[in-house]
Amino acid sequence: MIEVHLYGRLRRFAAEAAATSNSVVELPHQDRDTVSVVVERIGIPAEELGSNLFLNGRYATLDTPVPDGVRLGLFPDDMQLLYKWYFAPSSGSGAPTPSAGDPNATSGGKSEG
Repeated sequence: MIEVHLYGRLRRFAAEAAATSNSVVELPHQDRDTVSVVVERIGIPAEELGSNLFLNGRYATLDTPVPDGVRLGLFPDDMQLLYKWYFAPSSGSGAPTPSAGDPNATSGGKSEG
C-alpha cells in the first residue's frame, strides 16, 4: 500500500479534501511504480505539481521509484518550500540523499555561520 498525503489545492483529489483533514489517498502498490506513475493513477495533472515531492520525508523527483509501504507527500506548484536545495535525488536506490552542497552532510550538525 502507498499512502499519498496531498497538500494545498491537491487536497481535492482526496476523499477528505478539507484543510483540517489529513487528505490522504491510499493506493495498492504496483510493480514499477514511480512518483510520476502514482500521480497519474490519482489523476493529478502534472502541471499542478510543484517540485516539492517527498518519499518518506526525503526529497524525490517524478522518476523516483515508489516501493510498497511508503508515505508520499505531494505539494502543488504554488507551495514551494525554501529548503529543497538541501536534498538531491540519488540515482539507483530510489532513496534521495543529502546533496554534496549540504553543509550538514559531513559534519552531522548544523553549520554555524
